[in-house]
Amino acid sequence: MVQILDHTESFRQLCKAASKFGMYISFDFGDFKGAAMAAPYLNIDDHFQIISDGCGILLFDTREEMENYYDMTVGDDGPTKLNNYNGLTHVYALTCDNTGNLLTENT
Repeated sequence: MVQILDHTESFRQLCKAASKFGMYISFDFGDFKGAAMAAPYLNIDDHFQIISDGCGILLFDTREEMENYYDMTVGDDGPTKLNNYNGLTHVYALTCDNTGNLLTENT
């Protein structure tokens, strides 16, 4: 039987299969510097492909670590409590628990 998955369902299934907390990120490619400022855990040397593709998945062992990264991610709502970046690049973030349940998103 064929299973056709969109990126959200693939993300949910990955978190469940790996028993990891996760965060899916995506953004319109603006510039490398803006992406690294809106999502300061990304850097050009280690995450070139994610920045070039404009999306990626982060997996975490704990909910607390995932929430910390989520709080560093600047989306359309602007600066967060852990990141005061207020530039043109915004990073969408969607979180998921280690059983595949979607949690929060920064719209």
